[in-house]
Amino acid sequence: MIFRRRTIRRFKQEPIKLEKLKKLINFARVAPMARNIQALEFIIVHNPEIRSKLFPLVNWAGSLPEDQRTPEKGREPTAYIIVLVNTKIKSTYVDFDVGAAVENILLGAVHFELSSCWMGSINREKIRRLFKIPEYYEIKHVISLGYPDEESIIEPYEDSFKYWKDEYGRLHVPKRSLEDIIFKVY
Repeated sequence: MIFRRRTIRRFKQEPIKLEKLKKLINFARVAPMARNIQALEFIIVHNPEIRSKLFPLVNWAGSLPEDQRTPEKGREPTAYIIVLVNTKIKSTYVDFDVGAAVENILLGAVHFELSSCWMGSINREKIRRLFKIPEYYEIKHVISLGYPDEESIIEPYEDSFKYWKDEYGRLHVPKRSLEDIIFKVY
């Protein structure tokens, strides 16, 4: 399942059942949290009208040429999950908590045959206003979700981490080899 998890930015327009989205949040809920202080909260964006308002508030695929970044009309995400930190509960070590929870969501998406894109380049202030999020919440990330309508292929790393699309629209993502990242074995 882990090797099937690929970042996907183009989606079929088949709706995701709300129950599946809630299960993804449940997977995030049981992720490890520093000192077990659970400050993460989530917004599920399922409604098509609200999705269309959120869509321009996220930035897509910074390594690709501008004309290949943003999903075309009819290939947008069919749901989003916004990741929040309630700073009244906890404000330190939250990045570890967020990473664990988001990875559970991403792997859970694979379990449901969904694809996802974990986005940090987002317009937090406009998202705050759109969803009327109080100031004591830190807006961390947006996860776009849907049934995949593109392919992402792992490529061997060769002098650049930059990903690219081929003439068939397949995304190629360089990854360092296992041998290159094992520093030492004792």
